[in-house]
Amino acid sequence: MFSKLAADDLDLRDLFNASANAYVIFTRELMIAGCNDAYLKAVGRDSRDEIIGQHLFEAFPADPASDGYRILTASFDRVLKTDQPDHVALVPYDTSRPGEPPALRFWSATHTPLRNKDGELAYILQHTQDVTELQLLRERDARANMAESGVLARAQAVQTVSDKLSGEIALLRELFEQAPGFIAVLTGPTHVFQLANDAYRRLVGRSNLVGLSLAEALPEVVGQGFTDILDEVWRTGEPFSGQDMPVFLRWGGMPDPELRHVDFVYQPIRDAQGEMTGIFVQGHDVTERWRAQRDLERQTELLRLAQEGGGFGTYDWDFQRRTVRGSRLFHDLLRLPETMEDVPIVEVLNRIHPDDATRLIGLAADSAVGADVEMPGELRLLIDDRITWIGARGTVVRDDQGRPERVLGAVQDLTQRKQIEERLDMVARESAHRVKNILTIIQIITENTLRRAPSIEAARQSLGDRIAALNKAQIRILAGPGDSRLDGIVRDAFAVTYQLDDRIVIEADRDAELAPRTGLGLALALHELITNAMKYGALSTPDGKVRIGWTLTPCPEGEGARVNLDWRETGGPPVVAGGDKGFGSKLIRNSLAHDSMGRADWTADPDGVRCQFVFSAKAIVADHETGDGDRQDQQP
Repeated sequence: MFSKLAADDLDLRDLFNASANAYVIFTRELMIAGCNDAYLKAVGRDSRDEIIGQHLFEAFPADPASDGYRILTASFDRVLKTDQPDHVALVPYDTSRPGEPPALRFWSATHTPLRNKDGELAYILQHTQDVTELQLLRERDARANMAESGVLARAQAVQTVSDKLSGEIALLRELFEQAPGFIAVLTGPTHVFQLANDAYRRLVGRSNLVGLSLAEALPEVVGQGFTDILDEVWRTGEPFSGQDMPVFLRWGGMPDPELRHVDFVYQPIRDAQGEMTGIFVQGHDVTERWRAQRDLERQTELLRLAQEGGGFGTYDWDFQRRTVRGSRLFHDLLRLPETMEDVPIVEVLNRIHPDDATRLIGLAADSAVGADVEMPGELRLLIDDRITWIGARGTVVRDDQGRPERVLGAVQDLTQRKQIEERLDMVARESAHRVKNILTIIQIITENTLRRAPSIEAARQSLGDRIAALNKAQIRILAGPGDSRLDGIVRDAFAVTYQLDDRIVIEADRDAELAPRTGLGLALALHELITNAMKYGALSTPDGKVRIGWTLTPCPEGEGARVNLDWRETGGPPVVAGGDKGFGSKLIRNSLAHDSMGRADWTADPDGVRCQFVFSAKAIVADHETGDGDRQDQQP
C-alpha cells in the first residue's frame, strides 16, 4: 500500500507508535508482545519494559471473580475459538501500578486476530479506549447528561446480553459436537449438509460434509433408500423413524463398503410461517448391539439344537410367582400345553408321581430356610395312569439376602433307559435261571446215564451225546431259531430227553414258520417246561408222561395262521400250590407278550401241569414227507 506514497521508506513501527489510538499486541497465551506509546499513556506506564513479556493479568492484576476479568477472558476465548474479531462495549478495570491507590476506570475494546504467513492465528491486537469520563458525566445535572447516561446503560445492557448469547452459543456448539448420537441438519430439496457433529462424521468416515448435498457427500447411500425417505419427509412434512436399519458405508476409499446398523429419526424443520426449511437428523450407531443380538440368537439356536438333540429340556421355576417357564421339550416331556409360557407350578406337580412331588416340595421348603439342596436326580411322571421317568437337575438362585428366587435347571427323558435297565435286569435274572436249569438238566442226564449204562465207555459215549443235544438246544435258545420252523423248535427242545422217548408224545399238525422272536420265546418257554418236568413234574417219576400238540388255523384277514399249542403232563407228583408265582412261570407267561396274538396260560390241573400257547405263524409250510401236510402222531 505504501508503493503509491511519496515516502516509501516509512517505518511501520513509527506509524504504530504515532497513532493516537491505544494498541497492544497479545500472543495466543495472552502474553504482551508489544504496544504503542498511546497505550502506555492510557494505562499509566512510563516504559514498555514494565509490561512487555508479561501475562496480561500479571502486568495488570485483577480478581478472577471481578467483572473485568470475566469480560476480558470471555472476549479473548471467542477470538481464539472463532478466529473472528470481538467487541467489548464496557470493561471496568483497574490499571494502576502495584502500590498505588486503586483507580477503577472504564474501557471499551476491540480484539482483532492477527495471522501469520500460513494464515494461522498468531497474535491478538487490542484496540482499547478509556471511557471513564463518560461514566463521570453522571455527576452532572441529570437533565444535561440524560442522553449520555442512557448510552452507557444501553451499552452495558448490550454487553451483558452479548456475553450471555455468546456463552449459550458456545455451550450449544460444545453439546452439539460432544453429543453421543450422530446429528446433522440438511436443508433444501437436495438435502444439503449445514451441520454435522463429530459422531456423524465418524459414522460416515468423512470430515468435509458442510455445503455438500447427500448425493455428493455420500453417493453410496443413494441407492439404499435413504434419499427416497428424505424426499418423502421433505414432501409430506411427516417425520420418519427407523429402527436397526442396515446401511453400507465406504470409509476412506475402501473398495468394499462396510455394513452398519443405525436407529435414527428424520424430523422436519419449519420456519415461523410453517414452511419446510430442512430436516434434522438424529440417531445412534447400533452395529455392536446388532452384532451382539445376532450372536446371541445364533448361540441360543445352537443351544436349543444341542438340548433337543441330547433330549434335554430347560426350565425356570420362579418361587415368587409360583410359575415355571420351560423350553418346548420340557413342555413335551410333561405333556404341558404348548401355548402357555408361564405354567403354574401346580400344573407341573400334578404330572409328577405323588411320592416324588412331595419330595420336590420338601426340597423347595429346605432351600427357603437357607439349606444347600440339590434337585432329585430322577423323577417319576404319572400321566394318564402311565409312569415315565425323567432326570432332573437344578440350581437354586438366591437374592442379595440369600433368599431363594428361582431354580434354573434341565430335564431329560429317562424312560427308555429305565426300560433298558429293566430288560437287562430281566436278562440277568433269566440268565441265572437258565444256568441253574442247565446245571439241573446236566445233573439229571448224568445220573440217568450212569444208572443205566452197562459200562464206563458206554456211559461216556451216551453222556457226550446227551450234552451235545443239550448244547444244540441252548444254541437255538440263545441265538434264535435257525429256520424258525415250529416242528424243529419243539424237537430241539426235547433233544435233551431222548432217553425218555417212550414217555413223550408229540401230536403235530402241519409245520409252520414263525417270526424269529416268536420262535425264540417259544423255545425258552418249552425249555422251562421241560426243565421243570424233569425236576419236579411228570418226567421226574417212572410213570409220568408229557403230551404236546398243536393245531393251525388260517387267518381269514390275510396270510399266515394262528397256532394253538397245548402242553399237558400226566402221571407226575401232585402240583404244589402256588407254583405259578415263581420266575419260571412268569417267564413262560411273558414269552409271547410281543406277539399280537401271543398268550401263554399256565395252570395246575389235578393230574399235572398244563400250559396252553397261542401265537401267530408267518406262513403254513407243507409237509414234504406226506405231501399233504396231514396231522401225524410222531415220537421224537
